[in-house]
Amino acid sequence: MAKTSKQHDVLVVSSYEKFSASVVRALSDGRYRDIEVRKSASLARRELVERSYDLVMINIPLSDESGVELAMDIVSQNTTGVIVTASSEISEDVAEKVTDFGIIVITKPATVKAVSRSARLMCAILDRLKSTQKKVLTLEEKMEEIRIVNRAKWKLIDEKGFDEEEAHKYIGKLAMDKCVTRREIAEEILDKYTKLG
Repeated sequence: MAKTSKQHDVLVVSSYEKFSASVVRALSDGRYRDIEVRKSASLARRELVERSYDLVMINIPLSDESGVELAMDIVSQNTTGVIVTASSEISEDVAEKVTDFGIIVITKPATVKAVSRSARLMCAILDRLKSTQKKVLTLEEKMEEIRIVNRAKWKLIDEKGFDEEEAHKYIGKLAMDKCVTRREIAEEILDKYTKLG
């Protein structure tokens, strides 16, 4: 069995110690860095304020609420994956409420393999999502840099009489000479000519 390169942190929320212990055993295959257990929704909420988790597994109902509200709150506030386990009597109703929000529902009694596979699936989805978000962020940063550099080029054209090619080379040369990014030089140029204007 190949281990994933990234280990994930897991929070198990269950009012039943036997369930928590079985989930911890199911997830103790080296794929998870830290597995914490909380016995109620209120303790879980407090824990989630203190630190973030990649995956939260909720065994419903909880002692202080159904657990569905907790699941919905978690996915609405961040990109943590949520898996809910529910008895066969209520699992269809729970799934109807939460599936469109990306919450996986496992019907109890669940096998160790089902719990492990669902956790692995959710973590793989989250890893892909985070990777995509990083690419989008990088692309947005690159586009913003291009916009700033272009604005600086136009300032140089207006203020120094450069043509576009000269402005482009000027910014590039200053960036190389100062060992900084083109964006930093562009921001300096914009700042300088904005103050003068």
